[in-house]
Amino acid sequence: MADGGKNIRPAGTPTGRPRTELTTPMPVFAAIAAVAVLSIMDAVIKEAGARLDTPQVVMLRYAFGLLAVLPIALSGRVALPTRGTFRRASLRVAFTISTAFLFFKTLTLLPLAEAVAITFTAPFFMLLASRILLGEAMPPKALSAIAVGFVGVVVMVIGRGGFDEGLGSWLGYVTGLGCSVTYALSMILMRRDAGHDPVVALVLAQNLTAFLASVPFGLAVWTTPSAETVWLFVAAGALGTAGHLCFAFAYGRAPASRLAPLEYTAFLWATVFGAMFFGEVPSAWTLAGAALIVGACLMVMGRPAADEA
Repeated sequence: MADGGKNIRPAGTPTGRPRTELTTPMPVFAAIAAVAVLSIMDAVIKEAGARLDTPQVVMLRYAFGLLAVLPIALSGRVALPTRGTFRRASLRVAFTISTAFLFFKTLTLLPLAEAVAITFTAPFFMLLASRILLGEAMPPKALSAIAVGFVGVVVMVIGRGGFDEGLGSWLGYVTGLGCSVTYALSMILMRRDAGHDPVVALVLAQNLTAFLASVPFGLAVWTTPSAETVWLFVAAGALGTAGHLCFAFAYGRAPASRLAPLEYTAFLWATVFGAMFFGEVPSAWTLAGAALIVGACLMVMGRPAADEA
C-alpha cells in the first residue's frame, strides 16, 4: 500500500476509452515503476515519521502532494476537479486520512517490509465490505483465502516471538490491520464513484481535502521541521504524484486483472529499501507470512474475463 492512503487506482480510464488487450509491455513496466516509486515514498515517509509526530507527517504529506500536482492541474492540458469531484473526495476524506495516519504510524513501529506485508490484507477487507455494503457476491474461495491470509499475519507474529518485543509490536500490527480496513472502505467508496473523475482531478481533490482535514491535527502537535525534513516531504510529494500518474498510464491501457498482481512487488521493493536505508533484513518468518498473504490474495483474483485475455 504505497502512499498511505495512499494508492489511488484510476476508477476508470482517464480518457474514457475502453480498456483493450494488453498488446505492449509498456503498461506492465509503468505499473512496476509506479509500485517502485511509491515504495520509495514509503521509505521517505518512514524517515520523516522518525522526526515528527504522525499527525504532522500526514498533514505535510498531503500539503506537498498538493504542491506537486498543482502545476500539472494548472497546465491547461488536463481536466480540473469539478464541484462533484470535491464533494465525492470530501465524503471519502475521513477514510483517506485515517488510512494515511495508520499506515504512517505502522511504518514507525515495524520494519518497512513487514509493515507493507500486513497491509496486503486489505483485499480481504474489501471483499467483506463489498459484501456487507454493496451486497456483492463473495467468490467461493474468498473465505478460505481470508483464513490463509490471516494465517500469514499470525506467522509473522510468531516470528517476532509473539509480541515479546513489547507495545510497539502490538501497536504495529493493530495499526497495520486498521489501515487495511480503512483503505478497503475508502476503495469501496472509490468504486461507487467509478468513472466520474480523471486521475489528475481526483489526485488534486484528494490531496486538497485530506490536507484541509488534517490541518487541525497536524497543528496540534506542530514542531518546526528542519530544512532536511522539508526536503523529505518535497520528495514524498513528487514521488506520490509520479506514482499515481504511472498507475494512470498503466490502468488506462491494460486490464486491471493483469496489472493487480504487480502490486505485490511492493514487498520486494520494501525489502530492498528497508535493507538499503534502514538496515532491516526480513526474517524467514516475515517472508513466509508475506508469501501466505500474497498467495491468498491471488486465490480470489480469479481468472481474467475472456474479453481481457
